Amino acid sequence: MVGKDTEKEAHQKNEDCKLCGIDELLVKNNPKERLCSVQEADFEIFTDPDVEKVSNEFYIKKQTDGLPIIPPTKTRVDKFIKYSDLKPEEIIAILPPKRGKATLEKVAINSVMAGCIPSFAPVVQHTIKAVSQEKFNLPGVNTTTHPIAICTLVNGPISRELAINSGAGCLGPGNIANSTIGRALRLSIINIAGAVPGIGDHATLGSPAKYSYCFAEAEDESPWEPLHVERGYNSDTSTVTVMAAEAPHNVNDHRSTSAEDLLNTLIHTASVAGSNNSHVPGELLLIMGPEHARTVADDGWTKEDTKKYIHENALVPLKLGDRGGRKLDEKWVKNGMVKITRSADDVVLVVAGGPGRHTMISHGFGTSSESVTLPILLKDGTIAKSTDEFRDK
Repeated sequence: MVGKDTEKEAHQKNEDCKLCGIDELLVKNNPKERLCSVQEADFEIFTDPDVEKVSNEFYIKKQTDGLPIIPPTKTRVDKFIKYSDLKPEEIIAILPPKRGKATLEKVAINSVMAGCIPSFAPVVQHTIKAVSQEKFNLPGVNTTTHPIAICTLVNGPISRELAINSGAGCLGPGNIANSTIGRALRLSIINIAGAVPGIGDHATLGSPAKYSYCFAEAEDESPWEPLHVERGYNSDTSTVTVMAAEAPHNVNDHRSTSAEDLLNTLIHTASVAGSNNSHVPGELLLIMGPEHARTVADDGWTKEDTKKYIHENALVPLKLGDRGGRKLDEKWVKNGMVKITRSADDVVLVVAGGPGRHTMISHGFGTSSESVTLPILLKDGTIAKSTDEFRDK
C-alpha cells in the first residue's frame, strides 16, 4: 500500500468511483502494475496482489464467469502479448452486442484472467477473429434466449504443440489448454462483447458449456480426413473452428457391430423435437469416439457416406418439429417429416475421445449461425507452423 489514504478510505473511494470496465484495466505508459487507473493516489499493486480480493472485485463488477481469476497485472499481460505479432492496440475484431473493440491488449487481459499460458495467444487470437465473421452471427449467438455456447475445435500441428486434449476426457476438466482457451473466449465475450448474463446474454437457463467448450480433433485416431482437411486446408496447417453448439449429449452404444446399426442409434438420439434443428434445420456436431468411428469405417463407410446417411435419416415428425420459436419453412417438410439438417455438409463430424464406445452430439443454432474455420496465420499471411513464430514479431 502506498499513498496517504488508509486501506478503508481507499476502498471507499474506489466504491464511490464509476465501475471499471476493461478499458480502465489497460495500462498505458505506466511502469507500475496497476489493475485500475481510476484512482491516482490510493494504492497500487505490484507483484503479489490479493487474488481473492481481486477476484471478488471483478465478480462484483460482472467481469468474470463467477470463477476466480488470475489478476491481469502488467507483467502477465505483457508476457501474453509477446506471443502475438500484433501491436497491443491493434483491433482483432469488433464484438457485438456492445460492439466492443477486441484489441490484442484487451484479449490478453481476459486470457490472463482465464489462466491461459502465453503460448496459447495465437489460438485465442484466431478464435476471437473467427467468431466475428458475419456468417457466425455473434449478435444472435450472444443475445438469444437459447442456451447456445461457442465450441472451439483446434486442428493441425499447433493443437499437438500446445497439448490440447483430443483424447480421454477432452470435453471435461483436467487439461489447461482446453479449459483456459475456451474460458478466455467466454471472458472476452462477457467483457468486450458485453454479453453479461441477464444483460447482453439473454439465455433463459444458460449452459455449463458457456464456461469453456474447447478441444482438439484426434487426427491420428480417425479413420477419415480431419475437419480442416475436409474444409480445404492441408493437414500440416493449423486451424481453429468455431461453432454455435449446445452442450453435448452422450450416445452410448456398446453392442452395434455394423455401421448402419450404430448410425441408427446416433440418429435416434439426434432426432429430437425442441432443438433448433427441429424447426430451423442447420448444423449438427457429432464428436465420434475412436471406437465408434472404427466400427463405421471398418464396415466400408467413408466420412461422406456417414454424413449423408445421417442427413437423410435424422427426421422429426412435423407435428413435433413445428413448435419452436420460428415458424417452420415448408421447404424442409417431406412426407410429414422434417430433416434436422439442410444437407450432408451440415453434419460436422469429428473424431475425439478415449477408449469406450461413445459419441457426443451437440445440436446447433439452426439456420441462425454457420461454423467458421480459419487457418492460424502470422500477420503477413504466412501459415504458422509453431506458436514460437509469433514471439516478438
